[in-house]
Amino acid sequence: MRVDEEFRNIALGIGSDPKVVSLCDVPGIKETLETILSQLDMCQKALNSYLEEKRSKFSRFYFIGDDDLLEILGQAKNPVVIQTHLKKLFAGIFKVELGDGNTKIKSMISSAGEYVPLLNPVTISDEVEDWLGALEKEMRVTLDDLL
Repeated sequence: MRVDEEFRNIALGIGSDPKVVSLCDVPGIKETLETILSQLDMCQKALNSYLEEKRSKFSRFYFIGDDDLLEILGQAKNPVVIQTHLKKLFAGIFKVELGDGNTKIKSMISSAGEYVPLLNPVTISDEVEDWLGALEKEMRVTLDDLL
C-alpha cells in the first residue's frame, strides 16, 4: 500500500469520527496546536543541549543512549540505580561495592567475579559525571599499582 493510500484511509477514518471533526470548530485550535508544537520543539532542543553538555564533561556518556543517560543524571545520588549502567560505561566493571551508607565506592567487581579493592575509596557526590570521572581515575591508579 502506498503512503498516499494509507494517508487517505487514515483521513477517511478521522472524518467519520464526529468527535474529531468537532475539534475543527474549536476557535484557535490550530494556533494552540502550533504553539504547543513549537514549545515542544524548544524543550527537545534544550534537552539535547543539556545532554550534550553532560557528555562533554564525561566522554563515556557518549557510549550510552539518551534514556540511560537521563536515568543516570536523574539518579545521581543513588549509586544503586547507576550501578546497573556501569557495565555500559566501563568495560571491566560489572558492579561496585558500596560503603559508608552508599556514599563511597570501595571496590570494583568484574563480570567474571574478579574483586579489586580501590586504593582510595571514591566519594559519591551530587554531580554524577564528577564521581564517575573519579572512579575512572581511581580504577587506573589502583590497577597501575597492582600491576
